[in-house]
Amino acid sequence: MRALLIQDDEADKSCAALDVHVGAALDPKRLPGTAHFLEHMLFMGTEKYPLENEYSEFISNNGGYNNAFTSSIDTNYHFEVSNEGYAEALDRFAQFFLSPLLGDSQTEREMKAVDSEYNMSLQNDAWRKFNLLQNIAHEDSPLHKFMCGNLESLN
Repeated sequence: MRALLIQDDEADKSCAALDVHVGAALDPKRLPGTAHFLEHMLFMGTEKYPLENEYSEFISNNGGYNNAFTSSIDTNYHFEVSNEGYAEALDRFAQFFLSPLLGDSQTEREMKAVDSEYNMSLQNDAWRKFNLLQNIAHEDSPLHKFMCGNLESLN
Protein backbone atom coordinates (compact mmCIF):
# COMPACT_ATOMS: atom_id res chain seq x y z
CA MET A 1 0.00 0.00 0.00
CA ARG A 2 1.25 3.47 -0.83
CA ALA A 3 0.12 6.53 1.08
CA LEU A 4 0.57 10.17 0.22
CA LEU A 5 0.03 12.66 3.01
CA ILE A 6 -0.01 16.40 2.44
CA GLN A 7 -0.55 18.99 5.14
CA ASP A 8 -1.49 22.55 4.30
CA ASP A 9 -2.21 24.70 7.35
CA GLU A 10 -3.79 27.30 5.05
CA ALA A 11 -6.40 24.93 3.59
CA ASP A 12 -10.03 25.36 4.64
CA LYS A 13 -10.99 21.77 3.74
CA SER A 14 -9.53 18.32 4.22
CA CYS A 15 -9.87 15.42 1.85
CA ALA A 16 -9.01 11.78 1.40
CA ALA A 17 -9.11 9.28 -1.42
CA LEU A 18 -8.59 5.56 -1.68
CA ASP A 19 -7.82 3.94 -4.99
CA VAL A 20 -8.34 0.20 -5.18
CA HIS A 21 -6.32 -1.26 -8.02
CA VAL A 22 -9.24 -3.42 -9.16
CA GLY A 23 -11.52 -2.16 -11.87
CA ALA A 24 -14.11 -3.34 -14.34
CA ALA A 25 -11.60 -5.06 -16.65
CA LEU A 26 -11.04 -7.58 -13.87
CA ASP A 27 -14.72 -8.51 -13.53
CA PRO A 28 -15.36 -12.21 -14.11
CA LYS A 29 -16.55 -12.71 -17.71
CA ARG A 30 -19.85 -14.12 -16.54
CA LEU A 31 -20.43 -11.17 -14.13
CA PRO A 32 -19.79 -7.93 -16.04
CA GLY A 33 -20.36 -4.78 -14.02
CA THR A 34 -19.42 -6.33 -10.67
CA ALA A 35 -16.75 -3.76 -9.76
CA HIS A 36 -19.09 -0.86 -10.59
CA PHE A 37 -21.92 -2.46 -8.62
CA LEU A 38 -19.65 -2.99 -5.60
CA GLU A 39 -18.58 0.67 -5.81
CA HIS A 40 -22.25 1.60 -5.35
CA MET A 41 -22.89 -0.91 -2.57
CA LEU A 42 -20.07 0.34 -0.33
CA PHE A 43 -22.02 3.59 0.20
CA MET A 44 -25.02 1.69 1.60
CA GLY A 45 -23.97 1.45 5.22
CA THR A 46 -21.44 -0.29 7.41
CA GLU A 47 -21.57 -2.21 10.68
CA LYS A 48 -20.52 0.89 12.63
CA TYR A 49 -22.66 3.34 10.60
CA PRO A 50 -25.58 1.23 9.34
CA LEU A 51 -27.91 3.94 8.02
CA GLU A 52 -27.79 4.17 4.24
CA ASN A 53 -27.43 7.93 3.88
CA GLU A 54 -25.49 8.50 7.08
CA TYR A 55 -22.10 8.93 5.38
CA SER A 56 -23.30 11.28 2.63
CA GLU A 57 -25.36 13.34 5.07
CA PHE A 58 -22.40 13.71 7.43
CA ILE A 59 -20.15 14.85 4.57
CA SER A 60 -22.76 17.29 3.27
CA ASN A 61 -23.54 18.66 6.75
CA ASN A 62 -19.83 19.37 7.17
CA GLY A 63 -19.46 21.39 3.99
CA GLY A 64 -18.16 18.64 1.75
CA TYR A 65 -18.90 16.25 -1.05
CA ASN A 66 -18.13 12.62 -1.84
CA ASN A 67 -18.00 10.48 -4.93
CA ALA A 68 -16.48 7.40 -6.50
CA PHE A 69 -15.75 6.01 -9.95
CA THR A 70 -14.84 2.71 -11.49
CA SER A 71 -12.44 2.63 -14.42
CA SER A 72 -11.12 -0.39 -16.26
CA ILE A 73 -8.24 -0.90 -13.80
CA ASP A 74 -9.15 1.10 -10.69
CA THR A 75 -12.01 1.97 -8.38
CA ASN A 76 -11.56 5.30 -6.63
CA TYR A 77 -13.44 6.63 -3.62
CA HIS A 78 -12.92 10.20 -2.42
CA PHE A 79 -14.35 12.95 -0.25
CA GLU A 80 -13.77 16.53 0.85
CA VAL A 81 -15.03 17.94 4.14
CA SER A 82 -14.46 20.77 6.63
CA ASN A 83 -11.28 20.47 8.65
CA GLU A 84 -13.37 20.11 11.83
CA GLY A 85 -15.28 17.13 10.42
CA TYR A 86 -12.28 15.38 8.89
CA ALA A 87 -11.45 12.86 11.63
CA GLU A 88 -15.03 11.60 11.88
CA ALA A 89 -15.44 11.60 8.09
CA LEU A 90 -12.27 9.55 7.73
CA ASP A 91 -13.55 7.00 10.24
CA ARG A 92 -16.84 6.70 8.35
CA PHE A 93 -14.95 6.38 5.06
CA ALA A 94 -12.62 3.69 6.42
CA GLN A 95 -15.61 1.59 7.48
CA PHE A 96 -16.53 1.07 3.79
CA PHE A 97 -13.44 -1.10 3.49
CA LEU A 98 -13.49 -2.65 6.96
CA SER A 99 -17.11 -3.70 7.45
CA PRO A 100 -19.55 -2.87 4.64
CA LEU A 101 -23.07 -4.21 5.08
CA LEU A 102 -23.69 -5.15 1.43
CA GLY A 103 -27.33 -5.70 2.34
CA ASP A 104 -29.96 -7.47 0.31
CA SER A 105 -32.36 -4.56 0.75
CA GLN A 106 -30.09 -2.24 -1.28
CA THR A 107 -29.09 -4.72 -3.97
CA GLU A 108 -31.98 -4.25 -6.40
CA ARG A 109 -31.99 -0.47 -6.04
CA GLU A 110 -28.24 -0.22 -6.69
CA MET A 111 -28.53 -2.58 -9.65
CA LYS A 112 -31.08 -0.13 -11.05
CA ALA A 113 -28.73 2.79 -10.32
CA VAL A 114 -25.93 1.09 -12.27
CA ASP A 115 -28.40 0.36 -15.08
CA SER A 116 -29.46 4.02 -15.10
CA GLU A 117 -25.83 5.15 -15.43
CA TYR A 118 -25.37 2.69 -18.28
CA ASN A 119 -28.46 3.98 -20.11
CA MET A 120 -27.39 7.62 -19.65
CA SER A 121 -23.96 6.81 -21.07
CA LEU A 122 -25.43 5.51 -24.33
CA GLN A 123 -25.79 9.10 -25.55
CA ASN A 124 -22.26 10.11 -24.50
CA ASP A 125 -19.74 10.31 -27.37
CA ALA A 126 -16.73 9.57 -25.14
CA TRP A 127 -18.46 6.42 -23.88
CA ARG A 128 -19.32 5.40 -27.45
CA LYS A 129 -15.68 5.81 -28.46
CA PHE A 130 -14.57 3.64 -25.53
CA ASN A 131 -17.24 1.06 -26.42
CA LEU A 132 -15.89 0.90 -29.97
CA LEU A 133 -12.39 0.31 -28.57
CA GLN A 134 -13.75 -2.49 -26.38
CA ASN A 135 -15.43 -4.15 -29.35
CA ILE A 136 -12.36 -4.08 -31.60
CA ALA A 137 -9.95 -5.21 -28.86
CA HIS A 138 -8.66 -8.78 -29.15
CA GLU A 139 -11.17 -11.19 -27.65
CA ASP A 140 -8.61 -12.40 -25.07
CA SER A 141 -7.91 -8.85 -23.90
CA PRO A 142 -9.39 -7.73 -20.57
CA LEU A 143 -10.59 -4.67 -22.49
CA HIS A 144 -12.83 -6.80 -24.72
CA LYS A 145 -15.79 -7.01 -22.38
CA PHE A 146 -18.82 -5.11 -21.14
CA MET A 147 -17.68 -3.24 -18.04
CA CYS A 148 -20.34 -0.79 -16.84
CA GLY A 149 -23.00 -3.30 -15.90
CA ASN A 150 -26.77 -3.10 -16.34
CA LEU A 151 -29.81 -4.95 -15.05
CA GLU A 152 -29.29 -7.82 -17.46
CA SER A 153 -25.63 -8.40 -16.59
CA LEU A 154 -26.11 -7.97 -12.85
CA ASN A 155 -29.14 -10.26 -12.59
